[in-house]
Amino acid sequence: MDIQSLKNKEIDNVLKWIQQEKTSIYDNVFQCQTRDVFKAKLDNFYVETKDSLLIAVAGEIGNNSFDHNLGSWLDVVGLLFKVLSAEKIVILADRGQGIRATLSRIVPEIKSDKEALEIAFTRVISGRSPERRGNGLKFVSSAMQNNGFSLWFQSGTGAVSISNKEIKFFENSFNIKGCIAIIKY
Repeated sequence: MDIQSLKNKEIDNVLKWIQQEKTSIYDNVFQCQTRDVFKAKLDNFYVETKDSLLIAVAGEIGNNSFDHNLGSWLDVVGLLFKVLSAEKIVILADRGQGIRATLSRIVPEIKSDKEALEIAFTRVISGRSPERRGNGLKFVSSAMQNNGFSLWFQSGTGAVSISNKEIKFFENSFNIKGCIAIIKY
């Protein structure tokens, strides 16, 4: 999925917000400062879609924001969770430390944000080691590839696009503070 093909005013605004050096909450309506608030919004999204796989994917990405950034948020605590129902798009974004910083604790030789995403989406590894975790983004990748969803995910300058059973990793020209995921369902 190409981010250019999804661009609309809402996505553009979130992209501008997540790239700012320092900022405040994007919009209180969409900000989940705690996991409980995110779960409640996710439950409401399930009522709307009745799609448990989509909810599991969004939940995995959103829960990662809380699992890996507790006490390490750059400036804004929590997760932005915005659903564009008419366009069938879900936006999840956090201003946390990002994938590379998280994984570098257990794989210090990671050289780029792209390499960090390749590891996160393809290897069973966890930034919360020694906990036995690390399958979440592999699950997300599999769900995207096997169920007709598309994903654009970026952390730092590293990005991954999953669409039509194809996964592509690349370096983008702009830097994201934390992570952003855009799901097209």
